[in-house]
Amino acid sequence: MKKIIIFILLLSILFPNSKIKSLILPGWGELSYDNTGRGKLFLYMESALIISAYMFNDLSNSYESDYIAYARMHANVNLKNEDYMFALDVGSNDNTVSFNDIKERRRSLMMRLNSQGKIIREYNREIYPEGIQYDWDWDADSNRKKFNSMRIKSINYEKYVTFALTGMILNRIISFIDVMILERNVNTKISSLVIPKGYDGLELQLYIKF
Repeated sequence: MKKIIIFILLLSILFPNSKIKSLILPGWGELSYDNTGRGKLFLYMESALIISAYMFNDLSNSYESDYIAYARMHANVNLKNEDYMFALDVGSNDNTVSFNDIKERRRSLMMRLNSQGKIIREYNREIYPEGIQYDWDWDADSNRKKFNSMRIKSINYEKYVTFALTGMILNRIISFIDVMILERNVNTKISSLVIPKGYDGLELQLYIKF
């Protein structure tokens, strides 16, 4: 705790400008003007966003570890150190042969390998080389569906991390504007609303009342 206090004091000396303080830590600039109410509001929002980002990231990593281990157990394939597209393909078909048959009917070409034996993703090259580490074979369709469920949860939580990080950026921008208003001693109220748009979009609505 003492180290944190010393660190904050050093930042106060290095960055005496209130607007810069709000960009470093939302609410800090408001506290410089003894506006405790506004300052705490931004600080609470920042704390909630940081905690959310940490939790969502932990959940995403946990589900990723689970579906990688599940695929190794029930499809005899190692997804570790492979790209996410491979995980998508593994979850889309019961085995490599079935997957490749579909791609062959679409006149796709065989994928190339680089010097490390990793596939090179190129346009219209979607057929996996068989007999190496890219073979998979699910022991049951129900296990493939369970794998997909864990994979989707992992990627969704990863998106939530992005939303939380975006919220942290917006929190700084709004706090910066708020301090500018305080500097001019304007009797103004500022508030914001972040609205999810579609699957991976956000809309910021900023309200300033004079």
